[in-house]
Amino acid sequence: MTTAIRKHLRDFLAILGLVIVAAIVGGYILANQRISFPTWVPIVGREEFILKGEFSTAQAVTPGQGQTVDIAGVQVGEISNVELKDGRALVTMRIDPRYDDIYTNATMLLRPKTGLKDMIVELDPGTRGDGAERVRDGYTLPVSQTRPDVNLDEILSVLDADTRTYLQLLLNTASVGLTGNGQELAQVFRRFDPLARDARRATELLRTRDRHIRRAVTNFGRLTEALSQDDRKLATFVDSSQAVLRRFADQGDNIEQTLQLLPSTLQTTRTALESTRRFADAAGPALESLRPFARELGPALRATRPFLTETTPIIEEQIRPFTVAATPVVKQLRPAAQKLAAASPDLVTTFSILNEFLNALTYRQNGREGYLFYLTWLGHLANSALSTQDANGALLRSALLVNCGNLTGIGALKGSANPAQAALTLTSQLSGLPDVQVDPTDPLGRRLLADNAPLCRLIR
Repeated sequence: MTTAIRKHLRDFLAILGLVIVAAIVGGYILANQRISFPTWVPIVGREEFILKGEFSTAQAVTPGQGQTVDIAGVQVGEISNVELKDGRALVTMRIDPRYDDIYTNATMLLRPKTGLKDMIVELDPGTRGDGAERVRDGYTLPVSQTRPDVNLDEILSVLDADTRTYLQLLLNTASVGLTGNGQELAQVFRRFDPLARDARRATELLRTRDRHIRRAVTNFGRLTEALSQDDRKLATFVDSSQAVLRRFADQGDNIEQTLQLLPSTLQTTRTALESTRRFADAAGPALESLRPFARELGPALRATRPFLTETTPIIEEQIRPFTVAATPVVKQLRPAAQKLAAASPDLVTTFSILNEFLNALTYRQNGREGYLFYLTWLGHLANSALSTQDANGALLRSALLVNCGNLTGIGALKGSANPAQAALTLTSQLSGLPDVQVDPTDPLGRRLLADNAPLCRLIR
C-alpha cells in the first residue's frame, strides 16, 4: 500500500484534497440545512441550549422545516423534535446560548406565522422572583405553562346553532357593506392603533399590579401565619399598629398641609430638573471624555506617593522655615517691587530698542557682514594711521588728493602764481606743520616754480 501511494503520490494528494474540499462543502451545506452538529465538530459545530415544553396538542408542528422559537418577535432558536409522551406532545427546542436567561415561570404559546399553519413558538422567558429560578439545559416546561394554537372551527364549535346563524348573517352583511371600502376600513383600524398601544401599557401595568398583589397577599399570609403562632407577639403587633395609626391621626393637619404644598414643590422640582437637563446633556459627553483620565489618575497618584513622602520632610524642615524667615524681607521689598513694576514698561521699551540696535550692528544679510565686522577693520586702520611717531608722540598720517584744476584755483586764492607753492602752503595749514617753501636753487624746486612746469604735469 505504501509503495502504491509513493508511486502515485500526486494522484493520491489530489484525491485527498478533493475529499477535504467535499467534506467542507458538505458540512457547510448541512449546516445551512438546519442540521445541528455537536461542539466537537470543527468549523460547523456549535453549542446549543436545549429546552422542552409539554403541549396538549402539537398540531402542524414539523421539525426540520425551519419553525422558529421567538422572544418578542426575535428568533432565538428553532424546533428540533416532537414526540408523544404520556399522551402529550413533547416539543424539543434548540435555543441560542446567548438567550438562555429563562426561568421556571416562563410560558410558551404555539402560533401560526402564516395562513398555511407555519407554526412558531412564542416564548416568554419569565422573570426572577416569586420563587422562580433559572432553568438548566434540558428543562421541560409543564403543560400548565403552555398554550396550543386555537383553530377557528374550535371557536365556532362552542356556539349554538342560532348564534352561528346570526354570525353568518353578520359576516355576509359585512361583506356587502365593506365592498369597495377597504381604504376607509384600514383608516379606521389605524385610528385604533394609539388606543391599542395605550391599552397594552395599561394591561402590562395591571399585570405588574397583579403580580405585586399576589406577592403582597403571600407575604401577608406568611406574616399572619407567623403571628398566629404566638398570641403575645400578635397582641404586641396590634398595639404597635394602633399606636402608629394614632400617631398618623394626630398628624392629620400636618399631613394635609404637606399634601397642599406638594403640587407647588413638584412644579418647582420639575422646573429645576428641566433647567439642569442642558447641563446634564453637556456634562454627559464631558464626563465620558474624562473617563480615560480618571482611569489613569489612580495609577498616577500611586506613582507620586513616594515622591510626596520624600518631599514632605523637605517642605516642613527647609522650605517652611525659609518662607517664615523671608516673609519680613518680602514685605520690605514690596514697595520697591511695585515701583519696579511701574517702571518695567519703560525698561522693556528701552531694552527692546537697544536689542534692535545691537541686532542691526550684528545682522548679516545676503552674505554681507554686519557693522561689528568692520569695527575691527576701523581699529586696524587707526593703528596703521598712528603708527608713525617722533619725540612729541604719534603722528597722524594723511593723504591729500587734489586734481590740476583745484590746484590752479588754490593758487589764485593764496595769491601765488605757482600751483605747487599754493598746494604746499595749504597742506602746512591743514596739518599744522611749518610752512614749506620751495627752494629755487634746487633743480626740482626750479622745475616746480617754473611757469611752464605745473605740478600736475610733473606728476604725470
